[in-house]
Amino acid sequence: MSRVIGLAMPRWDLGTVGYVASLPSEIDNAYSELFLRCYPTTVDMTREMDSKVSCIVNTIKRGLPIVSVVFLLDPYGIANDIGTKYGIRRGLILNSVYSWFINYLRNNGLITDVDVVELDQELSVLMLSIKARVGGNASMIAGVMATIVMNRRIKVDELPIRIMDIRNDAINHVRSVFSIH
Repeated sequence: MSRVIGLAMPRWDLGTVGYVASLPSEIDNAYSELFLRCYPTTVDMTREMDSKVSCIVNTIKRGLPIVSVVFLLDPYGIANDIGTKYGIRRGLILNSVYSWFINYLRNNGLITDVDVVELDQELSVLMLSIKARVGGNASMIAGVMATIVMNRRIKVDELPIRIMDIRNDAINHVRSVFSIH
């Protein structure tokens, strides 16, 4: 049976990409736990009410049947920094960052060709590189994960979410693509 992968970046300005993976039934269970128990009004936990964030944090701490990773990627920050400094169109840099990110996920076994991939609207651009659909429970859960680690009131080290800072790797890739030293 194939896994369901969720990818989401609900706030471009935070630059965090949430990733979740599990079997379809486990994704549905995690969705029920987070969304039908806590009733958040958004997937952006930096803008959600304290009581709902607390409910979600406690639910995550109890354990969900999913793998959760938050990537500190910041594609727009990279595009703005490098584009401004070297006069390269932002769209070209974004395409390069996203292409590198998909290859990173593939090379590290986080996405395979048999996985069902769900994206949020912001990451729908990835559909040029992978077979995916926009929407779904997995992308909504990934959105929660992407933003909950950026909520200043949360002790992130207490959550079972792996955080991976891959921004410098993405910058180095963009620099090599555009021959910037």
